Amino acid sequence: MKREIIQKTFASEQDYLLFEEKSELKHELFNGNLITMSGVSTDHNEITGVIYILLKTLLKGTDYRIFIESVKVKTPLGNFFYPDVMVCHPNPEKYFSTEPIVIVEVLAESTRKYDVVDKFIQYQKIESLYYYLCIDPEQQFVLFYTKDSGGEWQLATFIKEEDIINLTNLNISFSSKQIYKPE
Repeated sequence: MKREIIQKTFASEQDYLLFEEKSELKHELFNGNLITMSGVSTDHNEITGVIYILLKTLLKGTDYRIFIESVKVKTPLGNFFYPDVMVCHPNPEKYFSTEPIVIVEVLAESTRKYDVVDKFIQYQKIESLYYYLCIDPEQQFVLFYTKDSGGEWQLATFIKEEDIINLTNLNISFSSKQIYKPE
């Protein structure tokens, strides 16, 4: 399934949320346009599940909430996206979070630029966000963006099994091997 951009105007954020709740397809809302979410590969699905379980296990006993694929994140500019996985502060909203700490996107050929450029520009505006991971499901390659104490974003890439991804604000870390070759 190919991503489709649909121009549709909503009178309010609530109208979009009601539309989305009743829709058979998921749509991100980006700059006033609906973007139909495409299907994913089995590799994409498996990596998404591995990351979810890994973060859920590492953060067990904390107040953080971990969501997978069907919970939206709202950016300060009113855009809504469906990250593959996100770790959030407890949030009173029912269908979305405004306070993610970690966002994970598993890349696909059809969405790579959208995830790495367009979404990341929007995600950087979220004050609570400190970590953005873009994971390639077909080869061992992780883009790891971190926000430093001055609010500047830094990029590291991980390509080896022994590479360690540190989420210091959450006091957790994991290796690339745990993503690509979980035991």
